[in-house]
Formats: sequence, C-alpha cells, structure tokens
Amino acid sequence: MTDPITVTTQAELDAAIAAGARVIDIRSEPGSYITVRACDSTTVTACGSTTVRAYGSTTVMACDSATVMACDSTTVTAYDSATVRAHDSATVTARPRVAVHCHSRRASIVGGVIIDHTQEPTDPDAWCAYHGIEVADGVATVYKAVGDNWISPHGTSYAPGTLPEAADWRDDNDCGGGLHFSPSPAEATAYHREATRWLAVGVSVADLRPILGDTPKCKAPRVATPCRPVTIDGDPIEVQS
Repeated sequence: MTDPITVTTQAELDAAIAAGARVIDIRSEPGSYITVRACDSTTVTACGSTTVRAYGSTTVMACDSATVMACDSTTVTAYDSATVRAHDSATVTARPRVAVHCHSRRASIVGGVIIDHTQEPTDPDAWCAYHGIEVADGVATVYKAVGDNWISPHGTSYAPGTLPEAADWRDDNDCGGGLHFSPSPAEATAYHREATRWLAVGVSVADLRPILGDTPKCKAPRVATPCRPVTIDGDPIEVQS
C-alpha cells in the first residue's frame, strides 16, 4: 500500500492533492477546519481532533475524536469516538459507539448511534434554538458565504456594512424568493463551494423562514444589521474593502 502523506493544514492538503497523492493522513490542530473536495480515488484519514468537511466523491476514514461533515456522495468509515454529520447522498459505515448525525433522508448509514435531524422545526424561534443560533433583541445572527467581491452566487452584494434586501421576497418555507443564510459559515459553504469570504448578518426572527431540505438554511426579506466579515470559524475579522 502507498505510504500516507501526513498534512496538518489546508495548504498542505491542497498541495498533496495537487501532487497526485492517493493516501493522505490529516492531523490538524484542535479547532481548525480542513476542507476536502472530490479528488478521484484519493483516500483521506482524519485522526486526532481533526474537523473535516468532505465534498464530492471523497473517501474519508475517521478515527480517534475526528469530526467529519460529509456532503454530496462522500463515503465515510468511522471508528473510535469519531463524529460524522451526513448530508446529501453521503454513505457512512460506523462502529457501534460512533455518533452519526443524519441531516438527509438520502444518506445511507450503517451502524453507529444515529441522531436524526431530518425533521427540522419550521417555527423561526424553534429553528434558531435547534441550531444554537445567537438571538439578541429579536435578531438572529446567521451567515453567508461569498466570493472575493462579496457577491453571492446569485448576484447579491453582501459588502461589509451594507443591508441587502430581496427584490423577490416570497413568504414561505421553500428555497428561492429571498436572501438565504445558514446557521454557520461552514454550512454556508455547502451552497458556495468556491467561497473565499464569509459574513455574519443579523436577521429579524419575525422575518426569518426556515427552509426545509437536507442542509440547514433559512431565508429572509432583508438584513436587519450590517454585514460583518468573519472567518470560516465565525470569528470577526477586519478586511480591506
């Protein structure tokens, strides 16, 4: 078997994949995030306290206390006290004590302790509480993933300090017809895989409408507090406009 290449940062992982590595061992620092995109027949092992977001057709083996967010058609084999979050059509095989959070009815899960998240509340207050969203004075803090120019894939600008408003607002729990947000920057990235910037925004809970689907998101007609740049971990940052 090919000897694994050990990486500890996103840059090292990207370089290993670009170099054609087929077996990669991720051992990042606790609290850091690593994103793995589709990379043909590459197998990635996440060990220690690594947190991995996997997309495309990636194969991930999760060991120790690693956490894997599996999206698209990712395949995960989980051991020890690893935690897996299964979205979309992810396939998960887990040892008996592995916690598997199921966010999609299309996910295939064998073994583990399954925690079913497929029945999300549609009440705005209950939805915010369910996802641990910070709410202050009736305003919920949610997140948006954008490109270098602060523009979303659908063409809306979320430049720092602005208050975007939807011209196509539709008051329902379906996708479309409003500005769309996620409970965390990492979850927002599922809707913009090439995102390079992230923003925290305040949305009035009275305006917020949970969107039913595999990956948690909500929509609103407008932003209630100015857009604020954050890291993918949600930490506030200062950036050049």
